[in-house]
Amino acid sequence: MRLFITTLSLLCLISFGYALAGYGRTLFGMSMRLDYVIGGLIAGIIFGGLAMGLWYWKRKDFYDYDE
Repeated sequence: MRLFITTLSLLCLISFGYALAGYGRTLFGMSMRLDYVIGGLIAGIIFGGLAMGLWYWKRKDFYDYDE
């Protein structure tokens, strides 16, 4: 499960990187790729939410504490 959550976290970072790449084109005088920006933001939020949700659901496996 830890590897799956780590993979989701990395996919979140990659997705937000696509959003930044789509927006960063304006720094070089090109037009902004709106599909990269919107798709990256949506995918990043979904992957990040899944990673945080799975971590919260399985947090007893990661830490030793009594709840």
